[in-house]
Amino acid sequence: MINVLVTGSTGNIGSFVVEKLVEVGVGVKAAVTNQEKGIKFFSGKPVEVVEFDFTRHETYSQALEGVKKIFLVRPPKLAKPREEMFPFLEEAKRAGVEQIVFVSLLGVEKNPVVPHRKIEDYICELDLPFTFLRPSFFMQNLNTTHRDDILLRDEIFLPVGKAKTSFIDTRDIAEIAAICLTEEIHKNKAYTLTGSEAITYYEVASTMSEVLNRRITYTNPSVLEFRMTLIKRGTPKEFANVMTLLYLMTKLGTARHTTQEAEKILKRKPITFKQYIEDHKQYFQ
Repeated sequence: MINVLVTGSTGNIGSFVVEKLVEVGVGVKAAVTNQEKGIKFFSGKPVEVVEFDFTRHETYSQALEGVKKIFLVRPPKLAKPREEMFPFLEEAKRAGVEQIVFVSLLGVEKNPVVPHRKIEDYICELDLPFTFLRPSFFMQNLNTTHRDDILLRDEIFLPVGKAKTSFIDTRDIAEIAAICLTEEIHKNKAYTLTGSEAITYYEVASTMSEVLNRRITYTNPSVLEFRMTLIKRGTPKEFANVMTLLYLMTKLGTARHTTQEAEKILKRKPITFKQYIEDHKQYFQ
């Protein structure tokens, strides 16, 4: 039995990673920031729920006890990896962790500024066996980060222009992560993960309008207007800056390419954008 620590275990990737690992009989530690809520979330599932916080070093030893592999996600609000995440990676190295599967970022190999690149580089510096998953934008960003815009204002408020995005469903990322955690051939590999097609946000709005049976508009604000609006709505400045940078890169075309890597690992076609909307209707109604 491989013991895997799943960080972000209640999130839109981690929860599916837990599900997939349990299905194949892998021992799972589900890391949560609130143990009481975590126990309720995983009620009835054969997982060990452990309290964990990257910024609280005292939570590391219990989380890592008996762990051979880690599914790693960076909490979006942790914008300073050196102070907030490197100490955990150092502890994982000392604990003898045999593999880290890290959800990184599309194009990170060409972008030394983003936190994901710094985390990748430090995992390599520590000589920890790794698998880097570099996905394009999550379809589920729409029903999480951008849900209020769509639900309350019938708009998609992003500064991307007519650029295309090769969206991928987080359920596919999770299944790929589970495969990489259980098949040795994926160690020390980096995969660029996309869906089968790249579409514009105008096409996103059109598909959503069709499936939800109401008009959703892509408003396409300027980059500055986007950043200012995020901060005005309460987004911390550092997180707003990271989001603005990511969408500026998208506007410049960095997310327009598709790859076959997801399909090769999954041995099937990735979930389509229309299927994602069909499956997530309830979030927008």
